[in-house]
Amino acid sequence: MGVLDRIGQLEVSKWSMTVGDSPIVLASAMDRKVFAWLDANLGKVLRLTPHARWRTGWDAEVERGGEVVALYIRGPRGDNYVSPIDMQQEAAIHRAFLASGIPAPKVLGLIDDPCSLVLERIPGTINTATIDDADDRRQVREEFVEIIARLHRLPLESFADVGLEIPVGADAVSRGLYAASEAIFDRLIGRPWPLMRFVAGWLRRNVPLDRTRAAFINADAGQFMFEGNSVTGLIDFEMSAFGDPAAELAGMRLRDTSEPLGDLAALYDHYEQVSGDRIPKRLIEYHTAGYCGVNGFMLWPLAFTSTPEQDYTAYLNFAVATSRWCVTAMAAHDGVQLSEPHTPESRAMGFDQAGHHLVRQIAAMAGPDPATAYARDSAAALANYQQRWLTYGADVLAADLADTEALIGSRPSGQADMMERLEAFVLQAGEEYDARLIQHFHKWLRRQDFLLTGCGIASYNVGLDLQVIPER
Repeated sequence: MGVLDRIGQLEVSKWSMTVGDSPIVLASAMDRKVFAWLDANLGKVLRLTPHARWRTGWDAEVERGGEVVALYIRGPRGDNYVSPIDMQQEAAIHRAFLASGIPAPKVLGLIDDPCSLVLERIPGTINTATIDDADDRRQVREEFVEIIARLHRLPLESFADVGLEIPVGADAVSRGLYAASEAIFDRLIGRPWPLMRFVAGWLRRNVPLDRTRAAFINADAGQFMFEGNSVTGLIDFEMSAFGDPAAELAGMRLRDTSEPLGDLAALYDHYEQVSGDRIPKRLIEYHTAGYCGVNGFMLWPLAFTSTPEQDYTAYLNFAVATSRWCVTAMAAHDGVQLSEPHTPESRAMGFDQAGHHLVRQIAAMAGPDPATAYARDSAAALANYQQRWLTYGADVLAADLADTEALIGSRPSGQADMMERLEAFVLQAGEEYDARLIQHFHKWLRRQDFLLTGCGIASYNVGLDLQVIPER
């Protein structure tokens, strides 16, 4: 039976079918396209389950050559999202890893529409904080560090098929990924956005001049699967580059906020022991600012050009949190003592019950399956965010305008004027203004963070700071 015949058997109202005792529900056009590709290219689809989360993806099982193969299909992040590494390059990275003895999932194919990477699902789970035994936890985390130290020793020629330019000199080694992400931001933002202009300038001014050796790195670090007390494979390479190995260590600070990695300073010590590379605190802070900046470059444009499949408040939470961490890393690097803004006060703009009612009404809607329930909760979070703007936005904007007036010497007429004039100021400001601009954007981001309180599953980032790295 061909794939069209099999899809033709599906009940039109729900696009569902039963294979053995397991129902397959194809609720969206993307589900149906993925099902069709798997059926035509890999074998009979026994299970296809979309992920109920901010990133599109599916778990699947197919019958292939008389065996059941477990798959993970890594889906797109929206037509408006541009990554420094595309799916073709990700596939090449997986192949290069396996050829060099670095554990990673095997690539079984690429789907053009929706643009997705089909991977063999490796065994294990992702969060080492779930390991009960302390010695086993330490062993798994140290094994991961040993794997990336081995990865950092591989010759760059091992990754020739990925198509990355080999960096030469301290600036290219430290800023290759950051500059590429800034270029994507330049193409997509379409408006003044002074925060990221400042980040870009600060990263250029503070390049560690003694770091000239490039390695293959994954800046979105700390992502691996484990089973028992052993690592089964590294995962998720869309933020990979040729760059400073310290950038991968710095990236572990971000991963630690959602999947705790324990004492990061101890893991850095272990990396130094197995690699022979010295990683001081100031270098970690520079690359923390750098990779957090990458997140800002990638995510802020989505606040103005979102697509239907994207979880708006999740992406906005990530943009605000990673930008906060970028600024606090700059402060730690430069020795700037930050002060906190006042907590925004309510200045309700009228009929605030309408917003509360909308949140309540959406939250009460049925969620018959995980994907629908996630979409409902995402809509409720967005309604809550809009309600918080109606309640606190006037006070937030007044504080933003006052801070900007204190910085540039004149008061903007509103938010758009503020962004335009502040960006002009940032672009001509020298390093003598760095401390004041770090403080300014810290306060702006703290207020943005406050507005996201309770807005969706990703709002766990509100008020959360990175693990402090002591002097090294």
